[in-house]
Amino acid sequence: MSVVQIDTEAFSSLERKVVVITGATTGIGAATVTKLAGLGASVVFGDIKAPEQPPASNHVTFVHTDVASYASVLNLFKQAWQLHGRIDYAISNAAVVETGKLFATGDDDAAIEEPPPSLALDINLKGSVFFTRVAVHYLRKSLAHHRDANGDTAQEDASIVLVGSIASLGEFPGLFQYSATKQGIMGLFRSTKDYLQETEGIRVNAVLPNSTRTQMVAGVIDLYDANGLPSNDPEDVADAFLHALSSRISGEALYVTGAKTYEVEKSLTRVKGAWLGQELYDELLGCQRALGRGDNWTKGKGGE
Repeated sequence: MSVVQIDTEAFSSLERKVVVITGATTGIGAATVTKLAGLGASVVFGDIKAPEQPPASNHVTFVHTDVASYASVLNLFKQAWQLHGRIDYAISNAAVVETGKLFATGDDDAAIEEPPPSLALDINLKGSVFFTRVAVHYLRKSLAHHRDANGDTAQEDASIVLVGSIASLGEFPGLFQYSATKQGIMGLFRSTKDYLQETEGIRVNAVLPNSTRTQMVAGVIDLYDANGLPSNDPEDVADAFLHALSSRISGEALYVTGAKTYEVEKSLTRVKGAWLGQELYDELLGCQRALGRGDNWTKGKGGE
C-alpha cells in the first residue's frame, strides 16, 4: 500500500472539461462540484434531492436524477450532451446507507413474509451499473466527436470514477446490504478497468473513502472520534476524485482516510499469490487468460 501524492496544481487541466456526477447535492459530491466549478470545469450533477439554492456558477447544472431508474440516468447524460456536446469525465457517487434490519424478523413467521428494504441495492449497486453503461456510451461518443478537434476542444481522455467505501475492504456487521453493494462496486471496477481501457480508451478508477463527515454518517462519526480513528472531510475525498480525473491514472483504487490517500489495488495484486497459494493463483490467471475479454458473451462494443 503506497501513499498517493496528490498534485492539486494538476487539477488545472480540468478547466473547460465537462464532468457528470451523481449524488452531488450534499456531502462529498457537493464538495466535488464546488472544486470543479472553481477550476472552470462544466459540471452536470444529478441527485434525487434538489439543491436548496440554485448553483452559484453558470457552469453548473442540476438535473433531477434517481440512479435506480435507468431512464433517469440516461436523461442525466442526455441533458449533459445537449448542453455541452461533449462529456469528458463521469463520477458515480450516489449512495445511501443501510435501511432496515435485515435479520430482525423475530419469532413470528408473519415478519418473514415481507421482503427487506432494497434501497441500498438499488441505489449503490444497480445505480452504479446503470451509470457505467450510459457513461461508456456517451464517453465513446464524445471521444469520436472530438478526438480530431484542434486546441482546447480536442478530447484525448475519458474517465469513469466508481465510488466504493471502507466497507469494500472489510467486515461491517449491520451494514449487510451496504457492504454487499460496496464490495460489488469493486467487482464492477475490476471487470471494467482493463477491458474499457483497452477496448474504448476509457480509464476506470475507484475511490474508497473511510468514514467522511457527511449527513450519511452523522449518527456514528462520534464513535470514530471516541476511538481516535481517522475520518475525512468531504474535500479530502473530492481531491481524490479530481486526482483520478486529472492524473491519467488507470485501474487504481484510492483509499482515502484521515485526509491521506493510498493506492490499494496494486498491492493486493502483488500478494494474491501468497493469499491464494501459488497453484490456485496460477489457476485463476489461467481462467482469466482463457476467457480473455469475455467476447464469447459480450459481442461488439459494449456487449449485446
